[in-house]
Amino acid sequence: MARYEIEKYRTIEATLDLANDYAPPIRLNAGDLDGRVLKFNITDGGNDVDDLNGLSARLTWNRDPTDPNSGGGFTDMTKTAGTDNPTGVYRVSFTTPVPRSLLQDAGERTVLGIDIEDADGSIISSRNIPVMVEPARVNPKAPGIADPLKDLHDTIDEAKQIIAEASIDIGTVTTLTPAKKATSALAGTGLKRKLNLGIPRGSKISSVTATALDAATPTVNTSTDANGDTIIALGLPRGKQGEKGDKGDPGDAGGLATADKAGIVRPGPDFSVWSDGVLYLKDNARSYSKTGLYASPFNVGTLLVYRGMGIYYEPIITLSPNPEYRNTPSVEGPVEIQVLPDTFEFSPANTYAVRFLTMVLVSSRGLTDGVSWVGVKATPVEGTGNISLEFFDSLEEATPYTLYVSSSGATTARVCSPSFTFRVVGAVRK
Repeated sequence: MARYEIEKYRTIEATLDLANDYAPPIRLNAGDLDGRVLKFNITDGGNDVDDLNGLSARLTWNRDPTDPNSGGGFTDMTKTAGTDNPTGVYRVSFTTPVPRSLLQDAGERTVLGIDIEDADGSIISSRNIPVMVEPARVNPKAPGIADPLKDLHDTIDEAKQIIAEASIDIGTVTTLTPAKKATSALAGTGLKRKLNLGIPRGSKISSVTATALDAATPTVNTSTDANGDTIIALGLPRGKQGEKGDKGDPGDAGGLATADKAGIVRPGPDFSVWSDGVLYLKDNARSYSKTGLYASPFNVGTLLVYRGMGIYYEPIITLSPNPEYRNTPSVEGPVEIQVLPDTFEFSPANTYAVRFLTMVLVSSRGLTDGVSWVGVKATPVEGTGNISLEFFDSLEEATPYTLYVSSSGATTARVCSPSFTFRVVGAVRK
């Protein structure tokens, strides 16, 4: 590696601008084996070369062009480029060590040149550059100097070193489809490489189809898909038609259904059939009642009057004061009470409040002088089965409704206000 420490000292540098420019002779010594480097800077009419694409060069030489037995030789040169020149434009240079065969004989007849090849394959040969090869102070061909056996041993050692360092490892192995060809590629540089392989897998059956054909035309067709796998299409002959089966037993002639016989069923007096064929119960009216201790200020009795098509109902509601309602003799409005079954509700589009007068008990002396009149407003609660009740006096101001009064001071004897009945609209099934 020491030979690279004096790179500038050992480099002979020249500039070639035109093919016919004068080139000064180059002085070498026959003893400079691997000691000198030739470097040619290429310019174009005094300008730097900035087109690097495709340029290559080789060094050519001949120890004596006048000798018909001297064939000469050539070697490829290394291309380099940089921006260290004053103009800042890329400068192309080609370098190569001085070939050993050029230094074998001393003399002044040796010439060399440089062949430049561009991207189109055109070769430009420069004029001859004279070379003066001085005799070596030490004659490497002399018997006292040469050691052929040592050279052989050195060559064998170098070959062993190269073999020891060289290796090819398996890199990636890719499975290809059968339709593709096997591939291989070496990756890396130097003596250690990796071999990447692409290996097609074996063909397989990708699909099988079968078609029933006439008995005389069975077929088998095979083809390949885009991956190279096999497609099989079978044409299978139909079997012969079987013999005609025995005639079955006669079916039931029909008739009316009984407890143990299927047949025609007709709707009875409580049933009917809609136009779409649905059997339904004639729903002229339904009832609902609710009586509970402490649960509601009124006991409820409701009759849902059928209005038509089983869709709309008009509830007739009767409310009776509940004397057991949390031991409270009166109730403040508004109060909400469930008056419809859980399967019914008041429709938001068809409900409205009703107002009416009813009697309320104010003393226990008798109906003739113990009752009074009170106004009631009943409002259906949309989307529920509840009624909201409000009570008003003669001035239409809110007033409590008396559920009951005690009789003769007895704690258990209670006289309840009369029941009252009213009618609302807009009840529907949920």
